[in-house]
Amino acid sequence: MTPPDRTDDALMRLRHGTDADRARLAALAAEDPALRESLAEWDRQDAALRALYDPVARERVPERHLDVLARAERRGRRGPAPWARIAAAVALLALGAAGGVAGSRLLGGADHGPMLASAAFRAYATYSVESRHPVEVAASEEPHLTNWLSNRLGERIVLPDLSKRGFSLMGGRVVPDANGPAVLLMYSDAEQRRLVLYVAPGPGMAESTFKFAQRDAMRGFWWFDENLGCALVGDLTRDRLHDIAVDAYEQITGT
Repeated sequence: MTPPDRTDDALMRLRHGTDADRARLAALAAEDPALRESLAEWDRQDAALRALYDPVARERVPERHLDVLARAERRGRRGPAPWARIAAAVALLALGAAGGVAGSRLLGGADHGPMLASAAFRAYATYSVESRHPVEVAASEEPHLTNWLSNRLGERIVLPDLSKRGFSLMGGRVVPDANGPAVLLMYSDAEQRRLVLYVAPGPGMAESTFKFAQRDAMRGFWWFDENLGCALVGDLTRDRLHDIAVDAYEQITGT
C-alpha cells in the first residue's frame, strides 16, 4: 500500500504548497529515484502545457468586458446592488467563453497535442537507440510495410521520402497509443543519426499549424490533419527539423 505521504494527491499538495512543502518534497525525492522520475515527468508536462496555453493567457481582454467589470467595481464601492453583481458574473462568464474560443482557435486540439508530443518523444527515446531491432519491417519491404501500417492505423499512410534531406527510411513498426495503434517510421542519415515520424489516430479535426516541443536534446514538430496526428522527432537543430517536417507533411497530405 502506498504511504499516505506518497500518494499523488499528497505529492501534488507539497509540489504546489509553501516553501517548506517544496523542501519536504525535495527531501523525499532525494531518497526515491522513482519519485524523482515522476517529478521530472510532471515538469515536462507543465512545460508542454505552458508552451501551449501561454499565448492564450497573453491575449488582450476585450475593452467591452473591462468596461463592464469597471462599472461593476465602481458601483460595488457604493454598495453593490444585486444587478451589479449579476453583471460582474456575466462579464466573467463572457471572458471565460472568449478565452475558450481563442484557445480552440490558437491551439487546435490542445488537449491532444501534449499527449501526441509526449508519445512521440517516448517512442524516439525507446527505439532510436536500438541497434539490432529498431524496426519490425524493413524499408526493403515497402509495399508490405505500407499496407500493414495502413491497415493497423485504419488510414492509408504515405511513407515520406526524406532522401533529399539526407535521411533514408529504415522501416517501421506498430506501437500502442492512447487512441489506438500508432505507426512509427524510422529514418537514418550517413552519420547514423535517427529521426522518428510518429503517426497516431487524431481527434478528427481541421488541419492545425505546426507546434514545436523540446525535451532535453530531443526536438519535435507535431501537427494534426483531420484523422491523423503526426510528430517528427530527432536531435537536429530546430530549423533543420522544421524543414524536414514540412517536407514530410507535404508528402503525407499530397500538397
